[in-house]
Amino acid sequence: MKKLIVLLAVALTSAACQHQTPKAVVAKLATKAAQHPLNQPLPSLFAAADTLDAPMRALVRQHNLATLWQGNTDERKDDPTLEGFFGPDHYRFAFVFNEVRRDAQHPELFHVRGKCRYRKNIRPFTGTLTMRAIAILPDSAFQQMMEGDLGTAPGSVQTYTAKAQLQLREEKQENSGLFEGEAVLDFYVTADHHFGYVTSLVDGVDDTNPTRGGGVLLRGKRRNITTGQVKSFVVAASAVMAAPDVFQDFAIGDRGDEINPKYAKLGWNELWANEEWWHDSAKPPLL
Repeated sequence: MKKLIVLLAVALTSAACQHQTPKAVVAKLATKAAQHPLNQPLPSLFAAADTLDAPMRALVRQHNLATLWQGNTDERKDDPTLEGFFGPDHYRFAFVFNEVRRDAQHPELFHVRGKCRYRKNIRPFTGTLTMRAIAILPDSAFQQMMEGDLGTAPGSVQTYTAKAQLQLREEKQENSGLFEGEAVLDFYVTADHHFGYVTSLVDGVDDTNPTRGGGVLLRGKRRNITTGQVKSFVVAASAVMAAPDVFQDFAIGDRGDEINPKYAKLGWNELWANEEWWHDSAKPPLL
């Protein structure tokens, strides 16, 4: 009798499974897929409440900062790359925006296209920069220098720091990745609406500014979509500005033109090479 009851229970369970509706099966599969580690969102450096207030939105509408995000300026157009570090071993990592276009309907949103390089691998990417906060940057030394060069009255130059959410996807292939991070821009605006980078007044790192004197700095996480591995990255106008505490013992020699052997194997042995790996063939503009 007990055996008969067990057989009936098994049969009823099997029948119940067979009679699940297609919608229920699809829902279970979708839930399981969403819970997979590869489908979990990367940590964001921005809270949901981060936003631009009315004056900052007016500033964004008035000044198209795409040229500064891209590095398409007199100072950087010959070499717009951002250099820095990837992963816990501080392997050399390079980044460039080949194109940055402001969205016609949402001036705080920028559509981007570019490339990154890691271990000789060059991977194209596309994505967005979304400006989430702008604050006045108290940098009187830089303002005074600019006002003196322009021959204008005090207060005619204002300096700011902008922070944008960086979201990128590399071109799909083995070991391609997703980026989530923060892009920081230190910039100035003059009374006659010219703008440019706020940079260090002396050679080296300026820790008084968020970008450490380089004008632009990016940092965040990258997920390898093949392995699921997540690693951090940081890049800036120069590697020393990206992470000065890491870079301090990279250069050796009387003129600082030799790489410490313990870092040479991590892609830094060609630090001084004049490579232009970021150039690409003509492509259609971003939609």
